[in-house]
Amino acid sequence: MQTKLFLLFLFCCSLIFAQKKQSPFNGELLFTAKRIIPADSAKENVLIYAKDSLLKVINFSSHMGKQELIKHLTKEKSYLLLETTKGKFAIKTDYSKAQDTSLQYSFTKKMGSKKINGKKAKKLEVKFNDIDKKFTFYYYKDIPAKYGSAYTSFPGLVVQYVIPTDHGVYEYVLTELKQTTPPLTLFMIPESHKRVTLDEFMDVMTKP
Repeated sequence: MQTKLFLLFLFCCSLIFAQKKQSPFNGELLFTAKRIIPADSAKENVLIYAKDSLLKVINFSSHMGKQELIKHLTKEKSYLLLETTKGKFAIKTDYSKAQDTSLQYSFTKKMGSKKINGKKAKKLEVKFNDIDKKFTFYYYKDIPAKYGSAYTSFPGLVVQYVIPTDHGVYEYVLTELKQTTPPLTLFMIPESHKRVTLDEFMDVMTKP
C-alpha cells in the first residue's frame, strides 16, 4: 500500500513539474540575423513582444524594410501591418500557412548546451529536406516554441537557428531577453489601418 501511495505521489509530482516546465511568456525578445551562405556583413533584426497568447513580430530587413505581424495564438488569427502609398492596411493572413511544418525538416535532440544571452540553451541537430547539410540549433526548454517567429513545433524556443531563403541562409541569434508585461495596446490593430484580405489588398494595389 505504501509503495502504491509513493508511486502515486511521484506521478502527481511529475505532472506538476511538467505543467510548470513551460509557462506562458511575457516579455521582449530581440534576435540579430546575418547571412552565412553566402556570407556578408549585412545584419537584420527581429523584435518580438509576447503577452500570454498575443504576439507581435517586427522584422527589420535590408530587403523588405520594416514589417509587423500581430498573432493571436489561441484564436489562430494573424494580421500583417503595412504602410503603402495607397494607405495603411491590416492584411488578414493565413495563420495555418504561417506555421512551420515537420515535412520540411527533421530534428534530433543532441547532448550539449551553451549559454546564449546568459541563459542555458540545449542543442538540436536539424536537417532540411532539400539541403545536403545538417545545422546546429539551440533552444530554451522552459519557454514554449510558439513565442518565436519560426520553428514553433520544436521542444522549446529556438534562440540560435538558421532559415534558408531565396537570398541565402540566414543565422538568427537571441541577443536580448526582457521579462516584462507589454501593454495590451501594442497588440491591437491601429485605427489608422484598414482591415482587408490579401485579395482585397492586391486589388487596391493593382488599381491605377
